[in-house]
Amino acid sequence: MIGPVYTQAVIKRDPARSAQWRSLVTGRWLALTLAGAVVMVTCVLLSQWQWGRAVERAAANEVIAAADESFPVDEVLPAGEALDSDARWTLVEASGTYDTSSEIVLRTQTNESVNGYEVVTPLVLEDGTAILVDRGFFAADDSGGIPSYPAAPEGEVTVTGRVYESEPAGGSVTEPQAPGDPLEARRLNLDQLGGHLDYQLRSAWLADIEPAEGLSALETPSFKSWQNYSYAVQWALFAALVPIGWVALARRELKETAEAESGSVPDDDLAADEPATEDGPVADGSTVVSPRTGSSATAE
Repeated sequence: MIGPVYTQAVIKRDPARSAQWRSLVTGRWLALTLAGAVVMVTCVLLSQWQWGRAVERAAANEVIAAADESFPVDEVLPAGEALDSDARWTLVEASGTYDTSSEIVLRTQTNESVNGYEVVTPLVLEDGTAILVDRGFFAADDSGGIPSYPAAPEGEVTVTGRVYESEPAGGSVTEPQAPGDPLEARRLNLDQLGGHLDYQLRSAWLADIEPAEGLSALETPSFKSWQNYSYAVQWALFAALVPIGWVALARRELKETAEAESGSVPDDDLAADEPATEDGPVADGSTVVSPRTGSSATAE
């Protein structure tokens, strides 16, 4: 009895096709693939960063819009502690005494599309620390100097203001030119200004939402989160285009390699190699092939 006969399929590799794929593992293609991967990863990271910025700005807009009650300064900005990111833009109530001898004027400021200055006065709290209070904005005039502005109230005051984080450092702090003159600065940077003051500052500053007459409240922050969402989508599209472009180039490379491997030649060269089929004079001793029967005869 003859048992079952098993056969094993033999997969034949196409040498031509293998050669085509090998064209994609050259140094040039490896470098192109690596560069494409770097570009794609960079675009993805930028898209994620822009999306995070959009979410952060949208959350800030919600906090600003929902701020309808104030919290004690010691609850939001405890002495010696860093600013909690969730505390930005909230309303804080602080009581203390203004130190007008250490007043600061911020140069080249803009508020509601008007150029001018902002006046910042340290509010010394009960524990001896202080918080910088931006008391408001006043417009520039044609004198070229700092216009007069309302003085800070004397005695103990209670201020309700919006919490702002320290601004990036920029420019220098100018010492008073004469007794009674304020410090001058470009940015409200707590580290820069703190070096000119005699007390510890809280980790953020306040913008008075009800400034004195003659001063304007700082315009309410509003962040355009939709721009960041748009940028995030654009970077994601750029990332998607990288593999699409790579595939298109690879297909083109394989096609060109296949044409080269097949030995394709122009039609004119093929026509030149074909035997003549039309009647005509034939040299003596040459072989003539009949176009009808296919038989050959030697011409005499």
